[in-house]
Amino acid sequence: MATKTTIYTEIVPLGDALDKLLRALDASRTASGQDNLPQPVSCPTAEADGRVLSTFVAAASPYPPFPLAAANGYALKAADTYAATSAAPALLQEGKTCFAVTSGDALPPSCDAVALSVHAAVDGKGGVSITAPMLPWLHVRRAGADMAAGETLFSRNHILRPGDIGALVAAGVDSVQVWGKPHIFLATAGGSFMSPPKQTGDVAAATPSQLIDGITPALAARAQGLGCLAHPSAPLEADAQAIRNFFQTSIKAGAHALVLCVTDAATLGVVRTLLEAEGQIVAPNVGMLPGAPTMIAVYDGRPVFCLPASPAGTFTAFAAIVVPALLLMSRRPAHYFSGILPGSMDEFGDLTVELAASLPAHPGLDVFSPLALSRVAEKTVALPLRLGEGYKTAVRVQGLAHVTANGKGAPLGSTVRARPLCPVDSLYSTLFCAGGNDMVLDLMADELLRLPHAVQLVSAGADATDALTALKSNHCHMAVLHMADDDKGEFNFAFVQEHLPRVKVALVNLVVRQVGLVVPAGNPLQIKSIADIKDKKLRCVNRQAGSSTRLQFDALVRHAGLTPQDISGYEVEVESQLAVAAAVLTGKADCGPGVAAAAKAMGLDFVPLGGERWDLVIPEAFLADPRVLSVENLLQQAEFKKRITALGGYEINLTGQKVELGVRLGA
Repeated sequence: MATKTTIYTEIVPLGDALDKLLRALDASRTASGQDNLPQPVSCPTAEADGRVLSTFVAAASPYPPFPLAAANGYALKAADTYAATSAAPALLQEGKTCFAVTSGDALPPSCDAVALSVHAAVDGKGGVSITAPMLPWLHVRRAGADMAAGETLFSRNHILRPGDIGALVAAGVDSVQVWGKPHIFLATAGGSFMSPPKQTGDVAAATPSQLIDGITPALAARAQGLGCLAHPSAPLEADAQAIRNFFQTSIKAGAHALVLCVTDAATLGVVRTLLEAEGQIVAPNVGMLPGAPTMIAVYDGRPVFCLPASPAGTFTAFAAIVVPALLLMSRRPAHYFSGILPGSMDEFGDLTVELAASLPAHPGLDVFSPLALSRVAEKTVALPLRLGEGYKTAVRVQGLAHVTANGKGAPLGSTVRARPLCPVDSLYSTLFCAGGNDMVLDLMADELLRLPHAVQLVSAGADATDALTALKSNHCHMAVLHMADDDKGEFNFAFVQEHLPRVKVALVNLVVRQVGLVVPAGNPLQIKSIADIKDKKLRCVNRQAGSSTRLQFDALVRHAGLTPQDISGYEVEVESQLAVAAAVLTGKADCGPGVAAAAKAMGLDFVPLGGERWDLVIPEAFLADPRVLSVENLLQQAEFKKRITALGGYEINLTGQKVELGVRLGA
């Protein structure tokens, strides 16, 4: 056998030492069947700042719990104003059919919109004339708009921040499951150390042959700063039984890790002999300076760190090898305290980020713009979030950019300094998706946060051209596209080839969303096709040019052999799906192109005429990214597809499949 005297002269590289320890702990856990890591505990939400969640947390109740006015004006029922114009206003009665409100007021139960004062004329006798039609939920924060009941707010292993506490309390979550804090027991062994005096006058009690132990309190303070519970012990004699008692007593008291600061080679020999007999030495001599000699072992399933009892060596070894182990035990990312993101962090802890959208200035005001942050390719990308978005912004914000009162803002693609508000390691678990706003993306974001290795999906609405530009600029990992290519039913490929001619991408189907005509409840005119618009001389309303619904409608018109001149009202454009439904509901139009969800929201009927294929456009460079793989795996899961189907108006024939040119709607 190899001589025992040489094993301790062999140096274990620092990078390998922690790996060896983790493998030894895993083997010990498997052999004993005991998990010696901290276990989940319940914690009152108000006391959970800085704690690490042991499971995902969902909102217990919606916020706001009831609709709130989002502007000053008059609360009313939108349907009472659908026919209102400046020439023929809708006359309402204050206190009966309309109510004066200020921003933040609860809406009366009968109201679903707020008219701004500019659209309301008061006659002084209780009458209020509304001079423009109001859409449902205009200038209103709907119940659950900020946080819906059951919506996943935070993922497992998320470190709670003060803003997160506020969001959880507002969402009715009074307690959370968090990982228990690691207990670390510390002592010096050998030499002539004495415990720190309890009073200043006791310092004189030290003899010339004794030193006050300042190392153990310093390491205990460092451990406390890492979120651990530190238990410093009195100095130990260089005696095997004293050291054994320290190990065993600490373990009975709940120790998750043991730190022993050894004063000399003789004491280290005593510790080594004990650990050889009753434990396992996994790294007898870790290569570092200062910090030699450092030994790592396992005793009864707990890590033991034997450090040199000299200030410089102890603190270096503790930072290099003990701190990473403690962070792993507490489920905190390795960069949580060190703040390391190579090449990107300055001396103040700020990051250099590249903007995925412009950052406006507000002259005379210092603006701290909330940002979502992610590592895309080899750079940190920042997406400015909307100001004043309530708790949703507080939950999503990962950093702040400061635009000074005399600043000029920053354009898209420029670099700025940003102060991270989260562990920088979380930037590697944030996924940016450009383009598209749809409930399916909301479902995806919720499901990704529930994964064991959670992914935070940040979906930024943008038109198709801007979404592909974001891909080209490496400002996102994927984009959502739903553009009809031609009259043959192709989707997305021609548009991708036009805007990304030199970028190799894969297209993965998300859903096929049904499009068709929004018609009155019961479909009294028996509308069945686009041709009926001309044949029955119906009045139509249209979406704005450039929208995907408009492109689909134009294709359907051409397929029916019609021209825009054959469609009465073709030139009447509105800018939202709900606006189309409102026009039909008020009788201003007999039909209009839209989606089933908008028709359902206003109690109307829907005539499906086709579908638009929503694909995820993913550059080949990101196909192996763990965040992208999480999305692809999710799209294969039957339970997720059931949740999509339950929304209504979607087909999942192609969901999760990589689509090629020639694949249409899977019908």
